[in-house]
Amino acid sequence: MLNKSKRRIAGVIVVMMVVMVALAGCSTGANQSSSSAASSSQGTASSAAANAFSSWSDDSQTVKLVKEYVADVTNQSSANYIPPEDRVVTIDWDGTLYGELDPIYLDWAMYVHRVLWDSTYTPTTEQVQVARAIEQVEQTREFPEGLEAQHAKCLAEAFAGMSVADFKAYVAEFADTQAPKFKGMKRADAYFRPMVELVNYLHDNDFECYVVSGTDRNVLRVLLPAYFPWLDDAHIKGSVSTVVASGQNGKDGLDYTWTADDKLVLGGALVIKDVKANKPTIIATEIGKQPVISLGNSSGDSSMANYTVNNNKYKALALMLCCDDTERDWGEPDKAAKMVESCTKNGWHAVSQRDEWKTVYGEGVSRDESWTWSSEQAGPNRASAENAPAADPQTQLSQAA
Repeated sequence: MLNKSKRRIAGVIVVMMVVMVALAGCSTGANQSSSSAASSSQGTASSAAANAFSSWSDDSQTVKLVKEYVADVTNQSSANYIPPEDRVVTIDWDGTLYGELDPIYLDWAMYVHRVLWDSTYTPTTEQVQVARAIEQVEQTREFPEGLEAQHAKCLAEAFAGMSVADFKAYVAEFADTQAPKFKGMKRADAYFRPMVELVNYLHDNDFECYVVSGTDRNVLRVLLPAYFPWLDDAHIKGSVSTVVASGQNGKDGLDYTWTADDKLVLGGALVIKDVKANKPTIIATEIGKQPVISLGNSSGDSSMANYTVNNNKYKALALMLCCDDTERDWGEPDKAAKMVESCTKNGWHAVSQRDEWKTVYGEGVSRDESWTWSSEQAGPNRASAENAPAADPQTQLSQAA
């Protein structure tokens, strides 16, 4: 009996040892698998980090500056550490993320299309005069005083009564046309690839990015998601025009009650043009925090840049893109040189398209050297405005001012 008990105990011990060996093997395998997964994850992260600025030159001073800044302010041991909730970045769109297309902004070009070439719309005399003034700017690159405000006002009027959904569809249709003065690119894709990489890098490092632009925000809501799918409407702060109920018929919103038949339509009045000193105003009222990084390219972004770098409790950066590339883009060296001077004077950092970018719009895109003004007139527009009322746009603009 005793021998049988001993044999039983020995058998149990053997079984336990086998189980322990098996478990140890599983544990080792799991550890190896975990180690392999961690190594793979680290490799993926390293690869992503290496490709974060693949469109920038290897010796880019901007990339060096941004990487050092991000490493510093995201390090909890650093005296310059910025909590994630305060890592606010404000970004201009036209000329900073997206090409100004020599040099007219997309919503200016769309306005000309609406007023002069859209057979479904009958413009007012003032709208035609402003559209023709914009055509002159496209040819001369000289902006008459007051045109920016006049365009914003007339743009809102030209789409009054259109539903928000139909307006967005109109924008998408227009943006699907060929980008003027370029080969191999549609308007919707006229993004600066290096700047897209920069913004995505900041987002990946827990910076909260807002687009703050003079372009109408409903235009931006159509065009931004393709390149920044993580950017929701609340982080798009463009210019604002009124939106009303379709049955409101001019009544004040305080005197009208929404009905089951109502839909949102454009009200036809400009609320605020998001440029110059209006940018800090919108940032303060709609974001509520001072940015720590500002990205811009022109005098229209100067107020935002100064608001960012001055009287800030955190270490801050203002980057200004200089339009100095005359081979891959339609650069303006004189304008770029003035921006470099402004950067030196104000403590901003100048970014060179020509010297710091391997590509501007990506592979397969080039300047259309054969482009002429008449080719733009023969573009996607549906009807001419040859019989539209003529007037001197300068006179009209002077009277409006």
